Amino acid sequence: MIVATRRDGFALPAALLALVIVGALVTGGVYAAMEEDRTSTNAGYSQQAFLAAEWGLEEVLGTLTRPYFENMGIVGQADTIGPVSVTIDNVPAQYTVYVQRVATRLFHIVSEGEVTGGGRYAGSKRRLAEVMRITYTYFPNDRAVTTHVPLRLVGKSGIRGMDSIPDTWGGCPTSLGDTIGVVAKDVSTISIHGAVGQGGGLYGSPEKVEDPTLDYDSFIQYGDMNLLELATIADIHLPAGTYTQMGPRYDATNGACDRSHQLNWGEPHDPIDTCHYYWPIIHSPGDLHLSQGYGQGILVVEGDLELTGDFEFVGLIFVFGALRSSGQGNKIVGSTNVLGQSALETELDASGAGSTNLQLSSCAIERAHIYSSRLARPIPLAERSFVDISALGVE
Repeated sequence: MIVATRRDGFALPAALLALVIVGALVTGGVYAAMEEDRTSTNAGYSQQAFLAAEWGLEEVLGTLTRPYFENMGIVGQADTIGPVSVTIDNVPAQYTVYVQRVATRLFHIVSEGEVTGGGRYAGSKRRLAEVMRITYTYFPNDRAVTTHVPLRLVGKSGIRGMDSIPDTWGGCPTSLGDTIGVVAKDVSTISIHGAVGQGGGLYGSPEKVEDPTLDYDSFIQYGDMNLLELATIADIHLPAGTYTQMGPRYDATNGACDRSHQLNWGEPHDPIDTCHYYWPIIHSPGDLHLSQGYGQGILVVEGDLELTGDFEFVGLIFVFGALRSSGQGNKIVGSTNVLGQSALETELDASGAGSTNLQLSSCAIERAHIYSSRLARPIPLAERSFVDISALGVE
């Protein structure tokens, strides 16, 4: 029989020694497995905290709009959002977002995610930091019309440079008063015919201003916003054609504004309507013929725009081709901009037996971009620009 002898002379059978060794190995293996399981579990909860923090950043990008950031106050002003409870993979968690203004249009965002469930694993935290900026958009708000091409007014149609605020709106800045009716590349091409003084004609102080520097670049570029880029992110992509009955649409189940409907262009008349704060960007790659409808937002037409009766739009209109208007009740409140590049003989023609009114509204111009879901969101300085600062221990 094989035995093992200890130094004190006590002998252990080899089988017992083997059991001791196997037991030690098994115990060590179980311990290692438990540690690995705990490490894996900790890593899982840490990842869930990371996802909660990322959720907070996405909420800032997806829900907070330009007015929130612009109203934060002076540089250095800070705000805290949350904690907001969320559930990730059936585990309770939360995020808290800290927003600080670091420059006029720059903001430092820190999002802290924390696992609040999971027993002894609760308390796992991750912190992400990101720098965002507000898109700088500039639209001239001191003229009713900007045209690069000849303009002709006929009948009772009129262009009015007197800044107006829609009757039902509140919260608008003070009116600018009497401003420019038309800014034109060549004022000698502006011709007025018809019932001046009876609603028709050109009004403003001054009525018209010549700007020979108007060119293609000045037509498409407005601060950070480029019309061609804007077309790619439009809320509504409208094929060339004829459209009527534009107006608000609602979800049949809960009455919410149905922003998926192609002819829902918001509700400019009723400030408490669920569609009043829907200011879509509408883009068409070709000629549009519009009548008997209304809407608000930013309309970009890469062709000719023809209005033939009872069409009203509040906000900004950009026409690459010609704008022609006839019939009764056409009205544009905000600012109208015409390049006129697509027609052989292009003119801005608000004419016909009826009337067309192109009315300046600086408040409508402002709302067209600050309430746009595309222009009003903060933008990260670079793609996936957040930094994981969990290890810094900064509170």
